[in-house]
Amino acid sequence: MQDEWKTVAKNSRDIQYEMPGSMLKIKSVGINGFRFPISNFSNGNIKYTGARARATVDIPQKMRGANMSRTTIGLTESLSEVKRIEDLAGAMAEKILQAHEYSLSSKVTIRGEGFMYTESPVSYLDSIERFIISERSRRTRDGNENNMLGITVTGISTCPCGAELMRTKLESHEEKITPTHMQRARLSVFIDFHGKVLAGVDDLLDSAYRSMSGSVYSTLKRADEAFVIYNSLKNTKFVEDIYRSAINAIYMKLARVGGVRAVYARAESFESIHGYNAIASGWLDWKTVEDSINPKR
Repeated sequence: MQDEWKTVAKNSRDIQYEMPGSMLKIKSVGINGFRFPISNFSNGNIKYTGARARATVDIPQKMRGANMSRTTIGLTESLSEVKRIEDLAGAMAEKILQAHEYSLSSKVTIRGEGFMYTESPVSYLDSIERFIISERSRRTRDGNENNMLGITVTGISTCPCGAELMRTKLESHEEKITPTHMQRARLSVFIDFHGKVLAGVDDLLDSAYRSMSGSVYSTLKRADEAFVIYNSLKNTKFVEDIYRSAINAIYMKLARVGGVRAVYARAESFESIHGYNAIASGWLDWKTVEDSINPKR
């Protein structure tokens, strides 16, 4: 029965290779929403669940369509061949470029879900914090390779302006803890590499969490809650402060790592006393960051 259908396929025209009605080159052809498990990349206190990918190649103007099955086969094979999750998009992009012999470039974007297992600060209760991992890789037939690695975490932002207002109201300019509005905040950081990804997800997670006013926890006892509130109030930050802290933290982590082209951060505070959110974001090339942290004298 299977041989029969194989014969049907063999005797059929491969219409992807036919001449299209309009002779136009297409820069991006492929699949979107391809879902797959990434639990095999879990390591230590970082666990992964699932991800989805967008994978594309270019096709020449004389070709009607791409061989889509080659793309899904390449993505699937890469899952068992790659050891580090940070290398996954790059391996997939290389795999599909080699599978599509008529293509000059390939691009793979991945967005996945991970969980970091940690403890509450006082009671040491197990706490599970969700984060998003993002990767993007582009390959060209002439050997050019660009990769991007990023994560998105949730933390706390504590307003320094509100704290100053309350300090003035309480008629004290001493270094004391004063109330202000607090809210959840989300921070994304991305690193753009020329060549192989030489950083780890743990590097990005550590830098991001250290940049917030405080951390969130899935489980807190009253002592933990008091600790989190107190320390967040001691560490008030605007979204601008969170953005700058993230850029600086990433630089300190990766200052000795080669191949970094640029860094991106996006801080968003879900304002508790406003009907809108506050954001600060942007890409910076690595040389600009380096010069701002280590200015030439």
